[in-house]
Amino acid sequence: MSLDLYFFKKEIDIKEIRANISDLYEKQRIIQDEIKQLEDDYDDALLYSVNITHNLNKMAQKVGLYEVLWHPEEIDITFAYQMILPLEKGIKELEAYPEKYKTLNPPEGLGSYEDFVAFCKSVLLRCRKYPDAVIEAGK
Repeated sequence: MSLDLYFFKKEIDIKEIRANISDLYEKQRIIQDEIKQLEDDYDDALLYSVNITHNLNKMAQKVGLYEVLWHPEEIDITFAYQMILPLEKGIKELEAYPEKYKTLNPPEGLGSYEDFVAFCKSVLLRCRKYPDAVIEAGK
């Protein structure tokens, strides 16, 4: 056990400062509890998430999937079912002309045609599985 002694300026109301600190710590605890609950709600609501390197954006643009995948809100895509037809069309194009799209592989090797096709197929699979899911693209 130890003893701590504190010396304060006499013109400062230490009891008021302590009370304010205590109040703020309580508010902080309440906010942290709310944040934790919201994070739990978010995790419970999440059906699927997937990530792909932005290095493949030129390939996505060339095949007509850039806005669909990177900026769906700009073309009024808010639900998964709205991505199905563009993805089917894009995947069909990608698979019909692989050499055309392989030329767009990033030169530094981060991402590839194969990665992009697999990504698109994965997204399409989830769109079919969760057609009413709300889509959100995060960058």
